[in-house]
Amino acid sequence: MSKYRSNLEFNVSELLVEKDGFTYEPCMYPYQIHKQYLPDFVHADEKILIECKGFFRSGDTQKYKAIRDCLPDWELIFILSSLKKKVRKNSNITMKEWCTKEGFMCYTINSIHKLKEYIKDKQKCRSRLKS
Repeated sequence: MSKYRSNLEFNVSELLVEKDGFTYEPCMYPYQIHKQYLPDFVHADEKILIECKGFFRSGDTQKYKAIRDCLPDWELIFILSSLKKKVRKNSNITMKEWCTKEGFMCYTINSIHKLKEYIKDKQKCRSRLKS
């Protein structure tokens, strides 16, 4: 019984595993929890979502990765209150390091002009492709 998490699982295993070809917890399967995301700012022409964050709450990092994965045509960009702030209280990684690791661009209020330059460059590329 020690391999099973409950008596019910043990009892079901007696009926399924050996007789019908089932295996117990052979691997993990990914799934999504369907929720709705309300971005702080949207640039619809360039398909950019902006999220302003002072800190990450519990579960936020998973949420933003799920949003990225569910909206592959959109780019999620963070404007952080501080690039040096830790992701969580006892974390070794900063919010900027997490963004970089996960492939998110990030800026601060003081570098928002770089975000605007990035968007202008995207617009120029898009207009060149059209002509």
